[in-house]
Amino acid sequence: MLKKVLVIANPGSGKNKAVEYAGKLTQVLLEEYQAEVTVRVTEKVGDATEWAAQFEGDSVLCLGGDGTVNETAHGVLKNPQQPNFGFIPLGTVNDLARAIGYDLNPESAIEQFRNVHPQPLDMAQVNDVYFINTLAVGSIATSVMETDSDDKNTLGFFAYVKDAVSSFFESDALKLTIDDGENEYPIDTNLVVCALTNSVGGFEQLVPEATIDDGKIHLLAAKGSAPQDLVKAAIDGGLKLQDSEHLLILESEQFNIRYTDKDDDHEVYCNIDGDKGPAVPLSIKCLPQAIKVLQPVVE
Repeated sequence: MLKKVLVIANPGSGKNKAVEYAGKLTQVLLEEYQAEVTVRVTEKVGDATEWAAQFEGDSVLCLGGDGTVNETAHGVLKNPQQPNFGFIPLGTVNDLARAIGYDLNPESAIEQFRNVHPQPLDMAQVNDVYFINTLAVGSIATSVMETDSDDKNTLGFFAYVKDAVSSFFESDALKLTIDDGENEYPIDTNLVVCALTNSVGGFEQLVPEATIDDGKIHLLAAKGSAPQDLVKAAIDGGLKLQDSEHLLILESEQFNIRYTDKDDDHEVYCNIDGDKGPAVPLSIKCLPQAIKVLQPVVE
């Protein structure tokens, strides 16, 4: 483990310090494991997936936000050798990092790689796209996809808050039907979230029972068409995570989400790990323990 390592850095991440951090990570790998390290810097979307899928070695690590992490994990999944996966979180929210136990301070996260061990990690597929932590549908999810990169670097998490608040009062509810393979749930909703871990949107215990390898998709949907319904759902979720008048909670290995009205011609895209995903209808399935992630050892 960590003898032949590919390090992938997204140069625009971490307030443009990803390449600098990649050098520090390389130094740790040399000191601790005498590793053979190759560092590559992304130039376009898809680089991380391609390089991770083709790498012949035992571990692929990346430095970047949720998009880079998702791309790299997808490449590891495609790699016949199934190298270990790990990352230094340089994004705005870093949900998967929270769930795994990576420190959100890049310097500290780099030091954690002196003592890690491989653990199974679930992934999921929606239509023909893969994701590693969260899928969301609704006005807030759309606003997050449209948040400006410069705002993210300047305002951090509050960039998302700014755009989410604006969309909160401007959007109409979606009329959807959620199918878990056994039952169908027609719902008017402003927000549907499918989570693979306990951390969603920076809230580390939004789905407290979820683990990184439980083989389940955890779905939460706000019931109702008005902004205040979303507020009530948030309050219900914060007080007690169970089905209520304002909140639908399900867990399954797969979900299908479609418009209740077959003639509905809306084109609404989901958000997967912070980036634009496929449009409704959505076919979502969990890929249990799809890859292995290098998790910090808690001493």
